[in-house]
Amino acid sequence: MQLRKTFHETIKRVNAFKKQIDAKTEFKYVADSALYSKSKLLATNDYLWLTRVPETIEEAKALVHLPESAIPWKDLNEGYKCAPYVSSYGEIKQRWLIVYSEKAYLREKKTCEKNWRKTEAEIKKAMWHLGNEVCGCIPDAENKVVELRKKYSDFYFSAKIVPLTKYSGKGKPKEDEEPIVIGFKAEVISVLDGEKMEVRLNRKGRFILATNELDAENYSDEKMLSEYKEQQHVERGFRFLKDPTFMVDSIFLKSTKRIEALMMVMTLCLLVYNIAQYKLRKKLKDENTTLPNQLGKEVQNPTMKWIFQIMEGVGVVRFYEEGKPEPVKEMVTNMSDLRRKIIQLFGPTACRMYGLNVKSGV
Repeated sequence: MQLRKTFHETIKRVNAFKKQIDAKTEFKYVADSALYSKSKLLATNDYLWLTRVPETIEEAKALVHLPESAIPWKDLNEGYKCAPYVSSYGEIKQRWLIVYSEKAYLREKKTCEKNWRKTEAEIKKAMWHLGNEVCGCIPDAENKVVELRKKYSDFYFSAKIVPLTKYSGKGKPKEDEEPIVIGFKAEVISVLDGEKMEVRLNRKGRFILATNELDAENYSDEKMLSEYKEQQHVERGFRFLKDPTFMVDSIFLKSTKRIEALMMVMTLCLLVYNIAQYKLRKKLKDENTTLPNQLGKEVQNPTMKWIFQIMEGVGVVRFYEEGKPEPVKEMVTNMSDLRRKIIQLFGPTACRMYGLNVKSGV
């Protein structure tokens, strides 16, 4: 609930800032399901948004659980397919897009199968204990089976209540002596319910996107999915800020303003980092060349973090003469062919900083 409130307060501040600087560009806010709220997002609906729809909403839940044959799928790239719908949830007309991801389906299916195997082991253990437990009457034994069925609803249980008998005397019983019933126990067989398994797997890999941008020609279904997936790059960037390399956990700031200032500096660093990474990768593609990654494989999409690690150890040695404050000579040390190549890829300014010739690298 707190996250939902924070999202909308942040958007209000951004919109207020836009007015202050008289920005003409219209923003579209992309977020996960925490943004989608009838009391907040749909109550105002005064800006463009793209968000995931929570499956707690009955309309969304019904869509996600539709049979495969009931959905008019349209195939997309990279194992995705989608189907558009129109919704008026919260009394706001909006476009919904149910999306299927093959990678997500296989990942979620694997998790389900792992959980079922774990549950099967638990049931086997529970049935062993139940088979060795003596109940005083048939209803008590039947109730034990009912409890087992309630706890493990994805499994089908077949049970037989068996009476336990014993002769009253010691030694060999007499010919006409009948044994007495001393209790009952349940003999249970379990098997995974195939229908429930199919129903659960049917909804895996599916999710719903929603937007109040109703122009499907200028804002296609494919664009909706693409923009939503781009969140991953932003999240990956902020995860990078938490990397131990930054050693932020070693800085203690008590003042809220100083914390905000540090976040601003780190966000600016992240911006520079992403621009540098984008330009390096573009240069590699434009020149049809590569750089080695951590495994020594030649790639065209290295991370800047890895480039920083390659460049570690490069230093500047300055030579001074007695009585002169300025160095008479400077020399860049620990250069290599790979480091020269990286510097040249960043262009003339970087080359001048390291004393390299743009073309020859010397």
